[in-house]
Amino acid sequence: MSATPSAANAKVLVIDDDKDLRYSLRRALAGLGHTVIEADSGETGVVAAKREQPDVILLDNRMGGMTGIETLQMLRGAQPQAMVILMTAFGTTQTAIEAMKFGAYDYVMKPFDQAKLIALVDKALSARRDLAAATKSTRTLVNPADYKEGIVGSSEPMQEVLKSIGQVAASDATVLITGESGTGKELVARCIHQHSLRAKGPFLAVNCAAIPENLIESELFGHEKGAFTGAANQKLGKFELCDGGTIFLDEIGDMSLPTQTKVLRAIQEGEIQRVGGTTTVKVSVRLVAATNKDLEAMVTTRQFREDLYYRLNVFRIRLPALRHRKGDVPLLVDYMLQRQAAAKKVKPKRLSNEALDALLAYDWPGNVRELENVVQRANVLAKGETILPKDLPQDVLNPRKTPIAPAAAVAAPVAAAPEAPVPVAGLIPAYDTIYKQCRVNDGKSILTVIEMEMIRRAMEETRGNQLRSAMILGINRSTLKKRLIEMREAGIKVFT
Repeated sequence: MSATPSAANAKVLVIDDDKDLRYSLRRALAGLGHTVIEADSGETGVVAAKREQPDVILLDNRMGGMTGIETLQMLRGAQPQAMVILMTAFGTTQTAIEAMKFGAYDYVMKPFDQAKLIALVDKALSARRDLAAATKSTRTLVNPADYKEGIVGSSEPMQEVLKSIGQVAASDATVLITGESGTGKELVARCIHQHSLRAKGPFLAVNCAAIPENLIESELFGHEKGAFTGAANQKLGKFELCDGGTIFLDEIGDMSLPTQTKVLRAIQEGEIQRVGGTTTVKVSVRLVAATNKDLEAMVTTRQFREDLYYRLNVFRIRLPALRHRKGDVPLLVDYMLQRQAAAKKVKPKRLSNEALDALLAYDWPGNVRELENVVQRANVLAKGETILPKDLPQDVLNPRKTPIAPAAAVAAPVAAAPEAPVPVAGLIPAYDTIYKQCRVNDGKSILTVIEMEMIRRAMEETRGNQLRSAMILGINRSTLKKRLIEMREAGIKVFT
């Protein structure tokens, strides 16, 4: 591998069958202090890459013999750290997709402005230096086998959670798991089951918030043939199917009062009755429930049955928010990278120290679920073996300073008040801004530009919430959707 390149001391390999273009690029790059190596075909380019170990490779796509895309695939093995810029006169969709798929840093269309290409080379060299510095990280990856339950963390709050699981697992006590959305409540429920005496029995998870009210009783307790329109056959519910095992009721705070009554009976009596049935069915099921709501407050406002609450709250496990255990972030990220790499049967990528610092500085309102999404996205975007800050979302790098919800939010009243609207004055663009936009937007009228700008700002302010944006703008949602489609077709970026 070549030494880390400086701003004016790098090796650049130009692979192109156009002699005049190679000459032109050699003069421009050598004039900046770079060493330029030339190759007139993909085959000779791969040989030169192995020999010279260049920092940046400028690669033509249409050449005699191997194509640029074929050469790119071979270069990834010959010189994986090099930044490859594909040059093409035929900017097809397939070329663009394949260039990025096979690891190109970027691609440019011919004929190109030489100054812009030189600037792109400088940018690629900067990324190459970042990668070289990032690879010096000595942090070791975790072994996923050490976390087979999927619960990753060595922080004190997570150690307390693990101790609680160990204390309650062997019993048959009902468990209530509380914590913010995305903290891993189902993982804890599965872990309890796996270490219980019922481990050989079934584990079934039911998201109470995701099932319509008119279907949840049938889902939990089953129904008899002809019990209602569409009930063509008898159906066993989750409680019956889970006999001898553990049932996990997630988001139990969203369950209606009538269904809560039936769940209470199933816990107390160990029996259920199918919808439309006349006889009871005995079941032996351990119940683990979870919620991100404040059930005590809901009991006070009579949104949740008090007797069911006490039946559920035999043993409580409170899951910490990720912002309260940031020391676990490096472990979690490495675990996620290992898992994602194993699924694709590739070598796992590493996280640069700078990218880790950015993740540690963020407060993670979406908790571990949000972190996993960010890591998956960065894993896709990272062009080399190391994830850099530029591979992370802007929301993580430059977070908005918004209040964070408490660990267990107080339940909203039955008729929740609408969210406070965003001040409309803050959405109206200044007149000079409007005037400038009218001049560069094909002569659009001032009213059209105002409308588009206000829609863009409303969507940005509500972080893509179309319903809230429509309310702020005083239009219906269908009109907003139509305007958003028109704006995207016009090439106007809108927060989604």
